[in-house]
Amino acid sequence: MRTALGIAIITLGLTAAAACHRGAPIAVRADSSRLTEDQRHRLYAAALAASSSPLDSDLFRIVCERIEIFDSAGKPNDRYAEFVAAHVSWSMKPDGQQFRREIKSEEKAREYISQNLPR
Repeated sequence: MRTALGIAIITLGLTAAAACHRGAPIAVRADSSRLTEDQRHRLYAAALAASSSPLDSDLFRIVCERIEIFDSAGKPNDRYAEFVAAHVSWSMKPDGQQFRREIKSEEKAREYISQNLPR
């Protein structure tokens, strides 16, 4: 239960921070339509774990753009809230919990992103 609460708090913080993000957008082109929902959730979880401060991370923003929950300006789009709600459910399932254990360090999370994020 504490995990779900933590994820919900992080999610709310990410939403607020992303809305305030003022950095220059990076043009990103990716065919995220080939990603499954599970792959998208894994990438999002890894992006959260890849930094002690994901709100300030360009990597987090790039992942969110490529899984199509941020627009090209680095701001949450109309799919963001629905995805994050589904992500909370995904993260509570055994597969989601196991994945989080697999990427328990920032280095492992970044490695996962590097190997699995569409270019």
